[in-house]
Amino acid sequence: MAAHDAMKAIIDRFNVKPELKEEGKSWKGLKFQFKSSDTAAFYIQFGEDGTISLSDGETTDAKDVFLATDQVLDDILNGKLDGVKAFLFGKLKVSGDLASAQKLVALLKKAG
Repeated sequence: MAAHDAMKAIIDRFNVKPELKEEGKSWKGLKFQFKSSDTAAFYIQFGEDGTISLSDGETTDAKDVFLATDQVLDDILNGKLDGVKAFLFGKLKVSGDLASAQKLVALLKKAG
């Protein structure tokens, strides 16, 4: 579950930055599902205060669903692999709103 751990680290950094939490407020209530073909699924949700929470399992009301191997998700989250390239080469599948998926990746990158 390397991708899960990478996401937790990103969220921990995100949630302590006031400017990111302020930006996250416009995403309140939105959920994003991450499914790995070889590990357990998890999802993130934006709260009213702009913070992000991480939950194990699946949700049925995600804005976007990201599907890849755990290694590919981990590499994307750690900045070792560009998400757009992974998508174009078929390593990452995204269902839902592609524009919001790209915006989410950009927002998470700001957490450093």
